[in-house]
Amino acid sequence: MNTDWHYAWTAPHARADLKTFASDFLVEEILGFEPEGKGEFVYLWVEKQGVNTDYLAKRLAQAADISPNRVTYAGVKDRHACTRQWFCLHMTGHAPDLSEIEQVFREPEMVRVLSQTRHSKKLKTGGLQGNRFVLRLRNIQGERSEIEQRLSLIERFGVPNYYGEQRFGIQGNNLVNGYKLVMPGRKGTHKLNKTQSFWLSAIRSWFFNEALSQFVEQGSWDTLSVGDIAQPRDGSQSFRIKEHSLDNLLRHRNGEISPVLPLISDGWPMGTNPERAKAMSELYAEQSELLEGLISFDFSRDSRATRIVPTNMAWELLSNGKEPDQLVLQFELPKGAFATSVLRELFTINDRSQEKHNETTSFE
Repeated sequence: MNTDWHYAWTAPHARADLKTFASDFLVEEILGFEPEGKGEFVYLWVEKQGVNTDYLAKRLAQAADISPNRVTYAGVKDRHACTRQWFCLHMTGHAPDLSEIEQVFREPEMVRVLSQTRHSKKLKTGGLQGNRFVLRLRNIQGERSEIEQRLSLIERFGVPNYYGEQRFGIQGNNLVNGYKLVMPGRKGTHKLNKTQSFWLSAIRSWFFNEALSQFVEQGSWDTLSVGDIAQPRDGSQSFRIKEHSLDNLLRHRNGEISPVLPLISDGWPMGTNPERAKAMSELYAEQSELLEGLISFDFSRDSRATRIVPTNMAWELLSNGKEPDQLVLQFELPKGAFATSVLRELFTINDRSQEKHNETTSFE
């Protein structure tokens, strides 16, 4: 299955290393609301490094002496990174004593409970506004002028909102397993386990990326046409463009609204304008059996913006004349968007997170 999708700003010539050290990839959740300080749900603001989100949720449940199904989180965060995210524990009465949880982990793994409060509502999957990233890319090879131009393009016009490669698994194994699961169509009504759901999500995401890549190639990925459904960046209600207005055109130019493409479900063509739906149908015809199998899993209708425009973006190219240049880059993205989809328009990335090494040098 193809995973070589088109670039909005041409394929980058510059190269860079990502995640040489876990501290090179910092991500912090933006909740979008303040916990009330009271209620039956305990909210934990946790910093972790080298630890799987689901595994940490189970350890928190163990430490609080509650069932694992009473611990939730808004989103899975990268194990090979330094992340700050919210966990939610459903428990009334006394607050949990989590003083020992930090001692469970040893370097390079690290967990710290930074704060603890209460709220009246459960934290659900996707229940956040977005994420803030601070990234350090090392061993940069390429023309400084090209990097600066690409940074300016990304800041002003955004990038295609592709699902990142992590959605598809190591060497695409989620796609391989998802293909095997989907091709026969759904058999029975049994509930899928979490792993099967990941595989299914990978296939659905692959169809989206395929369609978006086609519109990127055609140059229409970031255009807003009559009949499109527009999604506001602030997460408010999407709406269909019945006719162009100055207000919507300005909001689109400023990156405040973007067109969406429908994710696969029964009746998915209704989620975009007729021209896009026709082009997508023709593209998907090459995988008609896979498409029919996916629809049989009875998804609810959903969509995803074709474009992400990073906010609060800033950067600094560092050079000391002795070692390869580095780039420190920060920005914010709405929930569901991938930082790697921003970086792919900037560099050919060498992800070093799987290598074992010791930190010996850094620019300060």
